[in-house]
Amino acid sequence: MEPMMNIAPFDLKSIETALQKYLFETPDPEESVRVLLENPQLLTDFVDNLFESLIEEAEENENLVKFYQARRLLLQTVKNSISKKNLALLHLIKQIELKKDKLAKRPSMGKPFEFQDILDKVQTWLEAPTREKGISILQQNPELLTDQPERMFSLLIDEAQQHGNEFFVRVLRTLSEFFRVIRLEVGANKTASEDELRQAVEYALEHTDFSVFVEGKQPAIFIA
Repeated sequence: MEPMMNIAPFDLKSIETALQKYLFETPDPEESVRVLLENPQLLTDFVDNLFESLIEEAEENENLVKFYQARRLLLQTVKNSISKKNLALLHLIKQIELKKDKLAKRPSMGKPFEFQDILDKVQTWLEAPTREKGISILQQNPELLTDQPERMFSLLIDEAQQHGNEFFVRVLRTLSEFFRVIRLEVGANKTASEDELRQAVEYALEHTDFSVFVEGKQPAIFIA
């Protein structure tokens, strides 16, 4: 089982706030699912165990027990329907959002670069629904074909290491390596054609280890 499923990679205040919203501010299932996807810190064994405790504590209140059981069942259904790869990405995006203001102020080595701009573009790429859409994003944003994404990931890796979060270190290193391979394949040609980018992406897919996202499966197809 992945480490991210066993521990709470977010602070307890973040979990408490999201859990309160999930329990008491979602009037329908659609809204509940939206809250879960926006707060992947709820999609962990840590929170599932919290529900178990809540149910035990409410055993004398049948209606409250049923309420907690229904919410727990929906949470488990959503968690089980999401692949480990997509769940990892949800966590990663949330972590980036929580840290981006702090990270943007940190000094970086080498030539200056717009941390926030690169971060936003990488996040757009991460959320691309298909490989073709991801390739299109790379083509429209030639900054992603430079070393700027790697430098951004380096800052994120330093931050994750400071907090002892080895799982996210592995995720970030994997994504950084993917961008590095594409950059080397494209070379100085930052106006690569769609076909050239597709070839670079396919090469990067073959030469990047995505085992942190999936076990016993093919590399994640989301990668642009």
